[in-house]
Amino acid sequence: MSKHINRVILITGLSGSGKSSALHSLEDLGYYCIDNLSPDMVMSIVKSSIASDISISKIAISIDIRSMKMTQNIVSAIDSMYDFFLKENISNTTIYLHASTKVLTSRFNATRRLHPLSSKRLSLSESIIKEMGFLKFLKERSDLVIDTDKLIPTDLKKSIVKYAKSVKHNNDILIQLQSFGYKYGIPEDSDFVFDVRCLKNPFWDKKLRDLNGKHKKIIGFLEDDNQTPRMLKTILSFLNTWIPKILKSDRNYLTISIGCTGGHHRSVYVTEKLYKSLKSKYNKLIVKHRDIN
Repeated sequence: MSKHINRVILITGLSGSGKSSALHSLEDLGYYCIDNLSPDMVMSIVKSSIASDISISKIAISIDIRSMKMTQNIVSAIDSMYDFFLKENISNTTIYLHASTKVLTSRFNATRRLHPLSSKRLSLSESIIKEMGFLKFLKERSDLVIDTDKLIPTDLKKSIVKYAKSVKHNNDILIQLQSFGYKYGIPEDSDFVFDVRCLKNPFWDKKLRDLNGKHKKIIGFLEDDNQTPRMLKTILSFLNTWIPKILKSDRNYLTISIGCTGGHHRSVYVTEKLYKSLKSKYNKLIVKHRDIN
């Protein structure tokens, strides 16, 4: 490993998704931060840092469409960048920030900023869709995808800080278990998605409707159904089989999403039960309930 650089975090994603906020949060953690570099520029900066007498242990770099437009073969440039990290034995993590076209359109209209791909020929929504295509391959190579649709800047900063602090080395992995409601969309950061809508739904009991899956009445309701333990056993069997395989790869993050209709009852219950079953096996395990307060 380079004697200077111990870790590189790449922040990328769609324009308006919060890359500046993410970069600022890493700056507060002591990272040397650089905005708007292409993959070729990233390699040049890292090479210069290695060759210099100045010791920089942690670097965070933002890659976005502005610099990518200057790259003729995006796929080749991205591959070369990751090959370079591997050759130099530099620990690296890529975090991709995503948001829906609807939310991004609202953000650009609110700030009256121009999208980097805006032109007389492209509308704002068309520019966003075109950018998604440009960055698709980089998204596929990312370790973590964060959906910022429902995140205000302070929440995004907290998430970035949490992820950055949780994983120190390549052989560490942070596992996130999260519940969600299908009516609000599948989380973009999901690696595995399990659908538990086939379980009996407490929503149809008016006395239970306003409770969530952590309440003892909801727990009792679901555990009275013999399908619930079968579902849990099936999901745990899958995770216990495949998480160890993933641990042997170079992944830093794994996000497991559990969905029901509204994200209040069944998915919350199952997520909590999975956490209790897995927490003794994995040190870096966190729970998030996306659609409950």
